[in-house]
Amino acid sequence: MNPRFPISCLIISWLIGLSGYVLGAYSNPEYFGRVGSLVVLFGVISEYALLKAELGRLYNLLKGQGAATYGNLGIPDLTPSPWQQKQALMSHITIVVGTVIWGFGDLWFK
Repeated sequence: MNPRFPISCLIISWLIGLSGYVLGAYSNPEYFGRVGSLVVLFGVISEYALLKAELGRLYNLLKGQGAATYGNLGIPDLTPSPWQQKQALMSHITIVVGTVIWGFGDLWFK
């Protein structure tokens, strides 16, 4: 998987949210609420891609680690990178913001 895929999903999500806000402000307030579902969708896709990448990295690092047949190498450092943690936080925020937009976006402009 492309390592830029999760951040691309977040950027798309926020651009959709911004365009929905503009449509809601100048056209119909219901548009802003409706694009909230797309914001959540792309946030969840980003979150899933991050999780899948992190689990793949962990599985690769743990192959044969700590087993007597492999020389008791011990378990390596498995903490996520700071970049991974920031992307995960942005995915969480995107999902929460998108859910609020989805539920209450049409009321924002009333």
